Formats: sequence, structure tokens, C-alpha cells
Amino acid sequence: MISKTTIIALIFIMCISILPVLAQNAPSLDSILNEGENYGNNGKPLTSAIMANHYYKTCTMEQSLVFDEEEMKILCGCNAAKMSEVLTVQDFQDLYKQNDKGRDARSRMLAFAYAPCMEHVIEKKVRHDCYSSSQMDDILRGGKLICDCVVDKFTGYVSRNAANIILTSTHYAPMSLNPLEHYFTTRNYNGQHKGYMRQCHYKFVYDRDNK
Repeated sequence: MISKTTIIALIFIMCISILPVLAQNAPSLDSILNEGENYGNNGKPLTSAIMANHYYKTCTMEQSLVFDEEEMKILCGCNAAKMSEVLTVQDFQDLYKQNDKGRDARSRMLAFAYAPCMEHVIEKKVRHDCYSSSQMDDILRGGKLICDCVVDKFTGYVSRNAANIILTSTHYAPMSLNPLEHYFTTRNYNGQHKGYMRQCHYKFVYDRDNK
């Protein structure tokens, strides 16, 4: 007759032997956390295009302290279009993760999708700041030409310095997917704007007086 102690020992050995099998078939924490996420694919296999469309919808719902609704649609639309070309489905799913995969996905997104879109969304913000600047109080004529000039200078600057703007922003906000939000609130931007305003005003006066 098998003793009670022997039976308990056999059960223990059997449990130990099947643990590797259970562990192999167990879902990962990542799959559990992402289970049920609705990307608008209606049960279809996920693609980069589907993920980009989902990104656009969530991006345009975010509140911005810098851009209005129209500008956010432009920025999010441009990002989404380029992201569909350069990111995999896994990259999209990793974007908001605070680990190495997340950092790599964000770096790829910012470098190859966001950076080329930056210059297309700054005009309205820069022009508004130009017209509302106290420097315009003493400018009686040529306001539009001066602000056109300021916009052109910023467009060129952002195009040439997109990488620096992104690196500076992500230094302070590593999870950020919208570095311009940080850039437009810095003293660096305000100082540049004042400098460009002076340059463009001088150019207007010079051109006017030397026709």
C-alpha cells in the first residue's frame, strides 16, 4: 500500500515536470496588456496602414498648447502617412512602451516621419506670434511682408535643424512624440523670433528706401 507521503511526493514531482510546458504556453505580459486593443481593424490582420490610421485618430484627439485643431490634423496626417511607410506593426505597438523597444520605435518615428513634417505645420503658429508681437506696435507699414519673411526664416531653420529640435525636446520629455510642442515654449524660440523680426524689419525698410 502506497503511503500518503509517497502520493504527495509523486504529485509534487508531476507538477514540477509540467511547469516548463505551462510556462511555454502561457501568454506574455505584453500580450495580456495589449489583448483587446481596438485598432479599428474589425478582426482583420493588422497592417502598418491600419495602425497609422489608428495613430491619426488618437493623435488628433490630443490637446495641444501650441497648435490649433487644424494644425494638429495637418501634423498628425503627415506623420501618419509617413509612419505607414517606415514603421512595422510591432513598431506602432511599441511606441508608448518605456523600454528599449519603445525608445527604438520612437526614434525611428521621429527621425523618418515626424522630422520631414515639421516645416509644414509651423507657419500658422509663427505668423500668429509675428502679428501679436509687441515689436509690431511700432511698425506702421509692411506688416504682412515682415511676417512672411519671419515665416520663411523659421521654415528654413526648422528644416535644417529638425534633428537638434527633436534631440533637445526628447532630452526633457523622452516619451514625447511632438517635439515642436516643447520647442515653441522655449526661450530659444522666443529669442529667435525677436531676432528674425528685427532682421525682417530692417530688410523691409532697406528694400523700401532703395527702390
